[in-house]
Amino acid sequence: MLEKRINIRASDYKFEDKKKYYKGYTNARNQEKEGTQIVELLQLADEKNDFTEQDIITRDNSIIDGFVEFLKTNGLIQA
Repeated sequence: MLEKRINIRASDYKFEDKKKYYKGYTNARNQEKEGTQIVELLQLADEKNDFTEQDIITRDNSIIDGFVEFLKTNGLIQA
């Protein structure tokens, strides 16, 4: 689950602009804006300069596969 304030603030921007919301930044009033605590988003911000459609598809599949595996592991669905 994404942090609500990070998801909303970064939702309408290109990936290069989202990175500052993920990592944190200082605004024009010299106020420190805290970044996310979500490790996956911090890794994406450090490792990527762009986030392509294929990246989105791959990430979606990984999330779905992980969720299904979680359900199986916890006996919530049959294998």
